[in-house]
Amino acid sequence: MSNVEKEVKWNAMPRGAFVRFERALAQTAVCSSPKELSITDRYLDNASGTISSQKIALRIRRQQNKFEATLKSRTALVNGWAKRREWTRPLPKARSFATALQKLQEMGRWNGVNLNHLKVRFVLRNHRKCYGVYFKKVMCEAALDRYVVTAGSKRQARREIELELKQGPEKDFADLVNRLQRACSLQRVEISKVAGAEKLINEK
Repeated sequence: MSNVEKEVKWNAMPRGAFVRFERALAQTAVCSSPKELSITDRYLDNASGTISSQKIALRIRRQQNKFEATLKSRTALVNGWAKRREWTRPLPKARSFATALQKLQEMGRWNGVNLNHLKVRFVLRNHRKCYGVYFKKVMCEAALDRYVVTAGSKRQARREIELELKQGPEKDFADLVNRLQRACSLQRVEISKVAGAEKLINEK
């Protein structure tokens, strides 16, 4: 399955950021009841390091005891929105990360990416609270993330809010983003979780 991911992110590190955003969301759009999710993402690279060097992200996600693999192209920022192409494949019958990794590597290559000799580059463990969001003609997903990145001996805890366009015109999505921005006054985040993890890895 392939799609173009379009999203906006806000920094939720300030005290009360989630409350401010949820209040703004309730005042601006129609929202579903929240869902609480536990997600573990293991980001991978091959032995030559060519995946991360090309700014491509390859991960295996475990969510609610189900595994799937996702390949993401280089992120482009367009008018403050993060846009990237992503491909996702379920890994059925996998009951552990080891078996999920084996099933992924059995593919050999995926969209030109070499899947041989993969290793974990970093791990992202996320407690996510998400809402279905409906505004004008768009359907979105709002995700309130409390996550921890672990890369070797390095560890960093972060909080972040994502609003992803799932369906509908971009102009309505832009209108929703602008209204939420005015209502909650949170700072936008211009780098992805992956880029933040890479920065942590490269810190001395």
